[in-house]
Formats: sequence, structure tokens, C-alpha cells
Amino acid sequence: MAKPPVDTYEKMINFIQSQLRSKKFVANYQPVMIKFLLQNGNQSKQQIAQELWKQNHAQRNSSFYLGVPVYRVLVDNGVVTKQGTIFSLVLKNITALEKQSIIDEIDSSISRHTEFAKTGYLPLKDARDFVKELKLKSPKEWVEYVKSGNKPDNIPSDPSSFYKKKKTGKDKE
Repeated sequence: MAKPPVDTYEKMINFIQSQLRSKKFVANYQPVMIKFLLQNGNQSKQQIAQELWKQNHAQRNSSFYLGVPVYRVLVDNGVVTKQGTIFSLVLKNITALEKQSIIDEIDSSISRHTEFAKTGYLPLKDARDFVKELKLKSPKEWVEYVKSGNKPDNIPSDPSSFYKKKKTGKDKE
């Protein structure tokens, strides 16, 4: 079921900050597609796939990007609509300043993804040392810290689950 439309500046900023930044960084496809549509208007799936290919340094054949789930994910999240093979942002009627602000937020998200792709999560000992320095008194305080947006990208939101999987070799998702 599709979520409510991301049809205002505030909703788009919230989507970028809460959805794109809070997810484990797997790929940069969502921010790249949103930025491409924001800068170029309605685009075909083929044109978007070409942009994804360019923004990912041509790591795979360009046709690979026709099959990635970003198209469905952004439709399901109310960010874009699809008419035939043409995708459009739901967001309309924003000022030039709002548009630039969204682009800046997206660029930050893409930059964070790129940096995370290079480094990944900290080793368990380093992550544990970082969390100890926070002097949090309960798991609830950790949850609040994660929600605050201050948690570094290189520490998982659920460290015990992530490092347990890694230790047992179950992180091959």
C-alpha cells in the first residue's frame, strides 16, 4: 500500500532526513533518482537508469539499473508517480530556494553513502568505546540518541544485533 504523498517541501526534507539517512546504506539509488527528477523534471525509466549508472561510476552494465527496486520503492513511499515508463516527483510548486535546499540535503545524503561505502561500520571494540564515552544510562537513552540524528554512520543503530550477526557469519544478506 502506498504511503501518503511527499508533496510539500517539508515532507520531502523529512523523507530525506528520516528515510534516506536512517537506512543502512546499501546504495545511493533513491537520492540520485530524486535529485535527477528534481533537476530535470519527468524522466523515463531508461533515462533514470542511465543516471544511476553514471552516478555509480559505471560499476555495472547500464541495463542493470533498469531492474533495481528504487522505482517501486519511491512510488510506494509516495515520492514519485509512474505513468507508463515516465516517472515524476509528486512534489510540485517549490521555490528556487527550497529546490536548492533539497538538492543540498540530497548531496549530503549521497556523500554520506559514498563515505560509508569506503569505510563501513567500526570494529566492535571501537564502536563499544565510542558508545561508552557517551555515558548513556539505559538502552532507552541509546534509542533516543539514535533518533536524534547524532549517531555517526559508522556505528549501527542496533550494534548488538549487527555484531552478533557478523560474529556468526549471518550477515550475508
